[in-house]
Amino acid sequence: MKRILVVDDSNMTRKMVISILSREGYQVDSAGNGLEALERLYQTAYDLVITDINMPQMDGLEFLRQVRQESQYGRLPVLVLSSNSSPEEVQRTLRAGASLYLIKPAPPEKLLESVRALLKAG
Repeated sequence: MKRILVVDDSNMTRKMVISILSREGYQVDSAGNGLEALERLYQTAYDLVITDINMPQMDGLEFLRQVRQESQYGRLPVLVLSSNSSPEEVQRTLRAGASLYLIKPAPPEKLLESVRALLKAG
């Protein structure tokens, strides 16, 4: 069973994404910001991370940079799910090491298609 970490400061978004993924048989954990996500990542092996960008304490971009600095996480797929649709933000996030960028609200079928593709490639 594949294990996924969902990182978002919005409780509603976390619950929605967890529900979609759980129904497909994925084991899902969550964190409310980048700091919590790093703690979980250091304690548990994940097959994929889905993260927002705009969060308190540590945003998704800084989380992504820190993850990519750690050699053991260099190949970990990270899907960014953010409401920021500016091309500059998308490019900046991909340059920081995101595997894929989806704009909220992403349709459940698009989210699942992206998750499957990243897990298969990873």
